[in-house]
Formats: sequence, structure tokens, C-alpha cells
Amino acid sequence: MTSTKQVQSWDPSEVDDIFSSTMLRGIQALDAMGAQEWNLAAVAVATAVLLLGVRMALGKKLGVDWLALLHAIVSGYGSFVCTYLSFAQGQALTGTAEPMRSLLCQGALTSMHRFIPAVTMGYGLFDIAEGLSHGVDFLAHGLATFSIMAYFCYYDVSEIIVPMLLMEISTCHLAAVRAEFFSELITTVNMGFFVLAFFAYRIVSVPYIWYGIVSTISQVKDTEEYQSCLPSHFHIMVFVFGVFFHSLNAFWFYKIILKVKRKLSGNEKIKEGNELEDAGQKIQGKKED
Repeated sequence: MTSTKQVQSWDPSEVDDIFSSTMLRGIQALDAMGAQEWNLAAVAVATAVLLLGVRMALGKKLGVDWLALLHAIVSGYGSFVCTYLSFAQGQALTGTAEPMRSLLCQGALTSMHRFIPAVTMGYGLFDIAEGLSHGVDFLAHGLATFSIMAYFCYYDVSEIIVPMLLMEISTCHLAAVRAEFFSELITTVNMGFFVLAFFAYRIVSVPYIWYGIVSTISQVKDTEEYQSCLPSHFHIMVFVFGVFFHSLNAFWFYKIILKVKRKLSGNEKIKEGNELEDAGQKIQGKKED
């Protein structure tokens, strides 16, 4: 899983906004450590080992799932940086807009576009290991996460899947929903941010980006450029992946709305029934009497 494509390091002065130039400076620092050539399988294994250390050291102390929180911050906000750079600066830097650029096999815009999905692959690897002793939920989530990320990393097109990890931004708030050091007011605010982030990214932004990818694939899948790096079944994989996760997110959002209604009506206290399972992917409401 070492890239055969050249990943360019961009000069921050080539972009026209402060956020992009700041992010490119940070990515340059990673490139100085060899990020452009990091083996993605090694990144996944290193991530799994790091997460094991976090689990052993912190577990769920103070009511926070530190493992889920750490992964969500890195993958969710890392994806945000990558997606912003791709859509705000991609065409200006390369001459081709996203997602057309990635689907024509022009490579990752930056080294971060390559390795962020590998971080999530490592998280899935850790989930698989935990699932062997923690039950089928962890195992199923780990297998799904690992398999999808491994698929894109194997074909060296992880930049295509990276916008989908915007979904993890909502998990940052979910991982802390049972924080013991939060007052009831802060817990309420955190839950509000979770609901807003879930809707903004999982219900609106990610499906919109996915639709753009699917539409673009239909335009370019018969071209020589597309076929030079993408397998014949790639469009099927992207479609099935999207339909599955968007349907699942719609179901979860329905459950979230029901939970919000219970709390607003007073049938459930703010700090009741906020169990966190498998790193932010499952919400269990407390059963009503």
C-alpha cells in the first residue's frame, strides 16, 4: 500500500486564503517526515497500536470514550481539511475540479488525503481485535470499517473516500455525551452540537458529495484515465457503500429525533440513556416504561 503516484507538496503561497495556506504549511511539516511515501498498511497498524495504548491508559475514564474521541478528531477534522482543500483549491492548484480529478486517477492532492483513510483502517483493525472479546457489534463495525478503507487504500485511491469521513465529526460530540465533568447545561449544549453535526455531515454534506462522485463516475468510467487505476467493479462498490451508509444514517437520525423528543418532553433526563457503543456508530435509547 505504498503509492505509485507522485504526491505533490504545494507551496502555501499558491493558495488565496489563510485557512488553506495554514493547512498546507502543516501538511508540509508532515511531508518533511516522509508522509508522501508512508506505507498505508503501516499507518493502519501504527494507529491500531496507538489506540491500544489509549484504551489501556484511559479506557472510558470520566465517562468519555477517549478512543472514539481521538479517532473522530483525527479522521473527522482531517477529512474536513482534505475536503476543503480539494473543493476550494483543487482546481486552482491542478487545473481539474474534484471529484473529476481523483476519478481520472491524478492522485491525492496532498499526503494527508492519502493517509487519513488509513488511520480509520487502523481504527477498524482495532475494533476487529476488540470484537473478538467484546461481542458482535464491535466485530461487525470493525470488519465494515476496515474492509471499506482497505479497499480504497489497496487501489491507492484513498483520496476518493476521504470526504466520507466527515461523518466522524459528529462522533466527537457523541464520544463525550456521558462526560462526568460536564454540567447538565454543557451536556445539553454538547448534545445539540451532536445533533447539528450529525444532520449537517451525515444527512446533508456527505450524501451530496457522494452523489457528485457517483454522477461523475457515470461520465468518466469508460475513459482510459479512469480505467488506468480503478477496477471495473469500483462504481458498484461506491454505489453500494453509499446506499448502505446513507440508509443507516437516516435510520440513526430518526432514532436521534425520538431521543431528543423524549428529553424535551421530560420523559427522559438529560444525562439518562446516553450509552455509547462501538465508537460513535450506535445510539441506544433507554426503553420507556
